Amino acid sequence: MKAPRRSRRPLFLLPVIAALLGGSSASAAYVINDGTGLFAPSFRGTGNTTHFGWESGTWDGNPPPAVGEPDPSPDIINGIPSINPGGLPATSYLTQGSSVDIVSGSNNIYSDVGTISAAGLQLVIPTSGTIGLNGFTTIIIQGSGLSGTMFGFDGALDGFGFGTINGVEAEYVIARNAAGSGQWWAKWSLAGNAASYTVDVFGQEGSPGGSVLSVTNMQIDTLFSQTGFALDSAVPEPSSLLLSLLGVGMLIRRRR
Repeated sequence: MKAPRRSRRPLFLLPVIAALLGGSSASAAYVINDGTGLFAPSFRGTGNTTHFGWESGTWDGNPPPAVGEPDPSPDIINGIPSINPGGLPATSYLTQGSSVDIVSGSNNIYSDVGTISAAGLQLVIPTSGTIGLNGFTTIIIQGSGLSGTMFGFDGALDGFGFGTINGVEAEYVIARNAAGSGQWWAKWSLAGNAASYTVDVFGQEGSPGGSVLSVTNMQIDTLFSQTGFALDSAVPEPSSLLLSLLGVGMLIRRRR
């Protein structure tokens, strides 16, 4: 009798797919549609990493005023120290190249996409680890806020977009999360490591003409490694993750 033929299907991927779709933190793959807030990258808080950012009420660099008290701080972002989040003094900040006011009275970013794009925003991102041409640097910027056609949630999403870093474009994903907010994920994989990187920030239109954009949260993480880039990734929805993994499986099968 002939021995049964062994399957060459990439069965070893099945537990990986199951873990990723089940939300395993070890997978370092995040599904925006299933989340209710920004994700903590798998490397946050470990060696050779940095982390800083803003949340609703902190965009002018000062704590929200007490109820009934006027806000003494300027509403125009204009570099250190007004927009320095304080986690890494004098090294992490957001500058604005124009005098247009894009900070609302409730102390979050609130403006139309075109105005944000014309504001000349630049984010300075410090890193940790060995400075030089060797090694691998991963930068992840996440953010969220109300978006869509005047926050009706039935239109296209708007959010922050980002320029290149040292000529490298970001892996960019934007989708609506489970809480109904627009949420984005931008990741750069850079050879070597600089003491800090600067990236242009602009409005990312979800539809022609854009809409009012309200950014409440933004978090920045960096990792320096001698061995490789961080594997953390994000997808809009579970089906996107499943299809990408099945594609990898078919590629492996064809190469055998």
